[in-house]
Amino acid sequence: MKGKSADWPILSRTPSPSLSRRVLLANVGVGAAVTLLAACSSGGSSTTAPPTSAPAAASQASAAPTAASSAATAPKPTAPASAPPTAQPAAAVSAKSSAPVTINYWFLGGKLWEDFYTKDIYPKFYQQYPNVKIEDTVLGGWTDLYNKLVTSAAGGSPPELAREKDFFTPDWAVRGIVQPLDDYVKTAPQLTADQYMPKPWQNCFYSGKMVATPLHIFIHYLHYNPGIFQKAGVSAAPNNWQEFQDVAKKTTDAANGVWGTMLRDYGGQEDTVNFFHVWLTMAGGQFIDGNNQNFLFNSPQGREALNFQVNLIKDKSMLPPGAPNTHVIENNKIGMWFSAANYWPGYLDVNPNLKWLLAHNPMNKTRGAVIRGNHLVIFKGAPQKESAWNFMAFHATPDIDYLYGQVANYVTARLDNHNKPYYKGLYKNMPGVDWHFEFDALNDPGDENQPIFPGYQECTFKIGAQLMQAYMLKKKPEDALAQAEADAKDTLSMLQGYLGTTPKT
Repeated sequence: MKGKSADWPILSRTPSPSLSRRVLLANVGVGAAVTLLAACSSGGSSTTAPPTSAPAAASQASAAPTAASSAATAPKPTAPASAPPTAQPAAAVSAKSSAPVTINYWFLGGKLWEDFYTKDIYPKFYQQYPNVKIEDTVLGGWTDLYNKLVTSAAGGSPPELAREKDFFTPDWAVRGIVQPLDDYVKTAPQLTADQYMPKPWQNCFYSGKMVATPLHIFIHYLHYNPGIFQKAGVSAAPNNWQEFQDVAKKTTDAANGVWGTMLRDYGGQEDTVNFFHVWLTMAGGQFIDGNNQNFLFNSPQGREALNFQVNLIKDKSMLPPGAPNTHVIENNKIGMWFSAANYWPGYLDVNPNLKWLLAHNPMNKTRGAVIRGNHLVIFKGAPQKESAWNFMAFHATPDIDYLYGQVANYVTARLDNHNKPYYKGLYKNMPGVDWHFEFDALNDPGDENQPIFPGYQECTFKIGAQLMQAYMLKKKPEDALAQAEADAKDTLSMLQGYLGTTPKT
C-alpha cells in the first residue's frame, strides 16, 4: 500500500494556563535512544537503571480503529467540577478526592508553546479540574524528546503525558509503555472516528488498541523571499525542478551570505531524512513498502532526488553544511525553502518585518510532499493516569482544539474546525501567505503519508548519517544511498529480532 493522499479526505476550506515548574533538559544524544530497549521491551517500563542493549522494534503501526477493550481497564468516570466557558465538557475519569494532584506534561517548543499552555490552556483546564496542577517540561528538539522519553520510561519515571511526533507512537506501543485508551475514549463523545480525518485517527492505533489521540497535521512545501527574488530579477516561483535549479543559481549571492536555497535540517537526523523524503516523493519514489519491511528509497527516483540536492551544493546554490544557518531565513539570507505554517509565528518573532510568499512544490513526477502529524500519549508507568486522561480529553474538545490550531498555527486533525474563520483567510493579513496553500499541499494527489512503524526513528539515524556524507560531498549519492539502505535494513532486522516481532500487514 503506497501512502497516497487519497487516504486523507479532501479538507474543507474557502479558497482564494498557571505553571508549576519549567525545566529545559539538555540533549542526551542519539545513542541514548538506541541503548535502552531491554528495559522497555517486555510490555512495561522497568524500575531498574537503563541497560545498554539494542533498541526496539518493528511492526506496522496503523491498525484499523476498533472498539476493542484495552488491556488496562480505565476507572469509571465522574463529573468534573465545572465546565470551561467555551469548550464542550470533557468526559472525566478524575478521582473524587479533593487532594491535589500533579501531572507531568512534556512537549517541544519555546516561548510560543510555553505561553500557549500557561496563559490559554491551563487556566481553562483548572476551572474544570481545580485540584489538578500541570508541571511541564519543555524539550529543545524532537530527538531530545524521543531520547528523554525512552530514558524516563526505562528508568520507571515517565511523565504522565507527552506531545510527540506521530511516528513515535508505535515505538512506545511495541514496548508496552503507553496506556491503551479504548476504555477511556468510550467516556469522551468528542473523540470518535467520524470527527477526525481518517489517517491521523488510524495512526493512533496499534494492534487494534487506541494508544494515542490525534492533534494536528502538517506538510512542508515551497516558501520564498520576494525581496531576494526581486533583487535577482526573478519574477515568479519555479514551476519544476529545472526552474528551481535556475532560480537557486540566480538568487545566490554567496559574497553577501545569500543562498538560493537550503536543506531543512543539517543535523543528519530524522528531519534530514524527511526532507530527502519530500524530494523523493516529488521524484515519484517511495520510502518503504506497504508492509514497512523493505526500504525502497535506494531507487532510480531516490538517486535522482539526492543527486539533485547534491548538485545544488556543488553549484554553490544551496547553503552548504558547515555554513552558519541560525535564523538565515529570518535574516533574508535564503531565497527558497520548504516549510509549513507552524513555522510562520517563529519567523515573525525573530524578524517582524520578514516578508515571504508561498508556492506549490516544483513539479517532477509529482508536486507531492509528506503528510505528518502529532499525537498526545499517556505513559503507563506514570502515577496519575486518570488526571492525565482528563487533560487529554479536555484538549480534544472542539473549542480547545480550535484554539490549539490557531496558537500553534497548525491544521488540526478535527474535521469540524477546518471551516472555521481562522483557516479561511490570510495569515496576519499578510498578502500571499494564505491558508489555501497549506490545504492545497495537504490535498495534493502526489503526497506520501509519513511512515509509521516501530523502529522508524532509529532507522533514520542511520539513513541521515549517510545522507550527510553525500551533502558534505564525502560520498557519491549512489554510494550513500546504498549504504543507508544496508544500514537501515540491518537496524530494522535487529530490532525485529530483538523483540521477536515482524511487521504487520
